[in-house]
Amino acid sequence: MNRHKPHSDDDIDAVVALRGHGPRALIDLLRDQRPDGGPAHRETEPDQEPSEPTGPAIEIFDTERLARRLGHGDGFIGDPAEANTDEDAAQARQVRLWSRMLQDSRGPWRKLVIADETILERLKALDLICPQFAAVTAWVARAATLSRVTNTPLRLDPAVVVGPPGIGKTFYARKLAEALAVPSDVIAMNLMTDRGATFSGLSPVWKASSPGKVAKLLIEGTHACPLIVIDEIEKASPINPSETPVNVLHTLLERENAACFVDEFVELPIRADHIFWFATANSLDPLPPSIVDRLIVFQVEAKEAEMLAIQQSIFHEANLRAGCAFAEPEIALFQATARHNPRTLSRLWTIAMGFACEAGRRHLIEADIQGAEQVLLAGKDGARRAIGFMSAQRRREDRRELN
Repeated sequence: MNRHKPHSDDDIDAVVALRGHGPRALIDLLRDQRPDGGPAHRETEPDQEPSEPTGPAIEIFDTERLARRLGHGDGFIGDPAEANTDEDAAQARQVRLWSRMLQDSRGPWRKLVIADETILERLKALDLICPQFAAVTAWVARAATLSRVTNTPLRLDPAVVVGPPGIGKTFYARKLAEALAVPSDVIAMNLMTDRGATFSGLSPVWKASSPGKVAKLLIEGTHACPLIVIDEIEKASPINPSETPVNVLHTLLERENAACFVDEFVELPIRADHIFWFATANSLDPLPPSIVDRLIVFQVEAKEAEMLAIQQSIFHEANLRAGCAFAEPEIALFQATARHNPRTLSRLWTIAMGFACEAGRRHLIEADIQGAEQVLLAGKDGARRAIGFMSAQRRREDRRELN
C-alpha cells in the first residue's frame, strides 16, 4: 500500500521560482527543509495502541521481543530501583531505554523517503551552490528519479568523497541531508580511539555505557534513513590497532548485515539497512580493501570555473548566520579571495564581517578581507619561522660552524 503523501504543487513551484535567484535564495530554501523543523511524531493517548504511519515506513525493531526483554512475556529483567552498583545503574538506564521504546507512540515505525519533484528540484539547487560535487549530486539524483518513477523508497549505497582538505566535503554532506529532508549526524573518525563504541554503543557492564549514534538516530529520530557522515574515514587512531573502529563498518556498510544490526547497549536487532552513509576522505590508502570495496568512490577537486559559485554560497551561508545583515559583495571582492579554499573562506567571511561592523558598515570592502586574512594567516606564517632568542641562538651556531 502506498502511504506516501506527495508535496503540494505550491512547494514545487516555490523551488522552481527560487532557482533563478542565486545561491542565497537556494541556501535559504535548503535550510527551511530541515527535518527537525517540526514535531517528531504526533502524540497519542496513553492507552492507545500505536498505529502504522500514513507515509512510507518500516519497523526498525521487534516490539514483541522488546516486551519479553522487559519481562512482559517469557523474559525477565531486574528491578531498576534495586540498582546499587555502577553496573546496576547502567542496566537500569538500559531498562529505561527499552521502556521508552515500547511506550513510544510511534511504535517501531520510522519513515522512509520516496523522492518527488520537490526533492529533485532541491538536488538541482544543490548543484548550483556546490558545483564541485556535481558528479555526486547526479548519482543521488538518478537514484531519486528511480524512486519517484517506481514509487519505491530511496536507496543509496554507501559512498565516500575523496578530495583535498578544505574543499567543502562535510558542508556538502550537510546540504545533501537538507535536500533529502532527512536527519543527519557527523561522526569524526579522527577522534575515535576505541573499537567503535560511537557506532555500536557500549555494553551495560561498563559504567559510562550508552547507545551508539546509529541506534540513537534510529530510535529517537523520525526516519529509518538518516544520513550519517563519517568524516575523515581514513584517520581512525585506535589505542589498540587490532580493535580499530573501522571493523564495525564491515557490518554497517553491508546492507544484509545492517538489517539486523545489534547495538551493544540496546542488545536488540535494529534495522539499519536504510541508512544513507556518506564518508569523506583525503586519501583511501590507509583503509583496508574490504571497506573500500563497500563504498562508491567519488574523486572531487574544485575547478577554477566553479570557484565563484562556491565562494558565493559560502558567503551567503556566513551571511545567514549573521542574520543576512550584509550586502552582496562585488565580484572583485570574490576574486580577491579566490586563492583560499572553502574551509578558510567559511572563517574568513565571518571575521571580515566583524571588521565591517567595527567600522560601522553593513557592506564589505577589501580592507575587511585583508584584516581577516591577517587574523587567519599571519599567525600561522609566524609560527613556522624561528623567532626571538631561538632565532638569535641559531644564527650564532651557524657562525661558529662557518668558522
